[in-house]
Amino acid sequence: MVVSLRQLGVDCKCADGYPPVEIEKKGIKGGETSLPGDVSSQFISALLLVSPFADRTTIHLTTALESKPYVSMTSEMQEKFGIGVKEGKRKFTVKRQRYTPASVSIEGDWSSASFLLAAGALTGRVEVQNLDINSLQADKNIVKILEKMGAKMAIDQGKSITVEKSELEGVDVNVSNCPDLFPVICALAANARGVTRITGIERLGIKESNRVELMKKGLERMGANIHVDSEVTIKGSPLSGAVIDPGGDHRIAMAFGILGLVADGETVIEDAECVAKSFPRFWDRLKELDCEVIND
Repeated sequence: MVVSLRQLGVDCKCADGYPPVEIEKKGIKGGETSLPGDVSSQFISALLLVSPFADRTTIHLTTALESKPYVSMTSEMQEKFGIGVKEGKRKFTVKRQRYTPASVSIEGDWSSASFLLAAGALTGRVEVQNLDINSLQADKNIVKILEKMGAKMAIDQGKSITVEKSELEGVDVNVSNCPDLFPVICALAANARGVTRITGIERLGIKESNRVELMKKGLERMGANIHVDSEVTIKGSPLSGAVIDPGGDHRIAMAFGILGLVADGETVIEDAECVAKSFPRFWDRLKELDCEVIND
């Protein structure tokens, strides 16, 4: 990211490629830069957000773009504020423009909702409101995954989605465009009949944690049947409570929180407050659903 900013005329530096990053307030000139499209969509979104303040800027992708929905969300929101982004084959072009005020409605977060919808599919009946089924959010894919697994679901467009306890079946899922769903898919797969195969996992080692490693370790502690190589294979089986270290990763903690609802015995989530990164009231929401959650 620092290299790309330098290529676009930003005066910035960091030691050995790691924070802290020092940036001089001299603006961004524009030009051309290249970066991979299969590491983090956040790098691309960040450059798109600042490009209108520069002269004509072209962002070239050296690899195919993964997590494309997140970049599409960025350019869609920019358009609402008067910014045009031209997308070509593995490149984005932005000319100098001015952001203009606009009134927008903020959608409900599909990433957070996925855990509550999964709780409904595993334990009872859960209704989540303020979810747009036509959203560009990548994690909206949880609906298709739950449907494919056989979950009982009712969609009231523009109002709510309701999921009820269901007999789930193993499925094949590619998470290359929705990597944040990986932990919750693992939770569902561990409780489904048959085998679930999860592909597109290459970038999961560079999230807030190595999510593949942490999910494998935690699931094995609970007695799950999981195998990891170029893909993750999980065979549904009875689970037992365990002590889980989420590695400070909010999505890992929430996934095992959902699994604790169906495991035999007590499940302890260490560093449970790490959920505050994206869903500060997660444990309170589970309590509101009449789940037994004890905060020490």
